[in-house]
Amino acid sequence: KNTLAYDATNKTVFITLVSLSSSQLLNFNGTDFGEMVIYVPAGWNIYLKYINQESLPHNLNLVANDTPTPNSTDIALDGKILLTIGATSSDYQTMGIMGGQSASGLYTDIPAGIYWLACGISGHAESGMWVVLIASPNVTTPYVVTSSS
Repeated sequence: KNTLAYDATNKTVFITLVSLSSSQLLNFNGTDFGEMVIYVPAGWNIYLKYINQESLPHNLNLVANDTPTPNSTDIALDGKILLTIGATSSDYQTMGIMGGQSASGLYTDIPAGIYWLACGISGHAESGMWVVLIASPNVTTPYVVTSSS
């Protein structure tokens, strides 16, 4: 497990996700289909930075999910979108940032629960472009675990 950058004084964890052009298509940090699991303390702030290195447009959404895996072309049908980065709440299914661009956003005071960080472009999350984020009162230091499928 790898500790994430964080600031305990203002309870903020810093998460950077990159869609790598050197990896399989539709990936975050070279992982897909929930192989990456990020653990953060419940009640903390989540600062997300997203960098796209692929030629396809992508965006990043924090989703309070209702299903274990994205199974709809529209991620909003699988849960509630809490934050959209690199698009807007109305165009996340078609718009994103292009290769070489980055975008960031802040979600404050995340409640305990299980979330996805997923691309909202139609079909991308369903095709594997998502990671799991777990906010728990049992986590004191934010960290990430990656498993290969």
